[in-house]
Amino acid sequence: MIDDAHNALPQYVIDLRAWISDWYDHAFKVGFVRPPFMLDEAIADRLEGYFKAGLTPVEGAIAFFGTVH
Repeated sequence: MIDDAHNALPQYVIDLRAWISDWYDHAFKVGFVRPPFMLDEAIADRLEGYFKAGLTPVEGAIAFFGTVH
């Protein structure tokens, strides 16, 4: 089945959504988050910044949840 709404999205949005999904999978796997995790606009903007900077989802999870020195 073809998802017309999904296919109408720009490739950037598709890639960003996949990146955030991988980010969440890793964050859950290592215990950074537990369901339900609410993705609000501030979190989404921060994650998009990590995506734009070229971080991997694993690096993004470490940056997001890491200790600030």
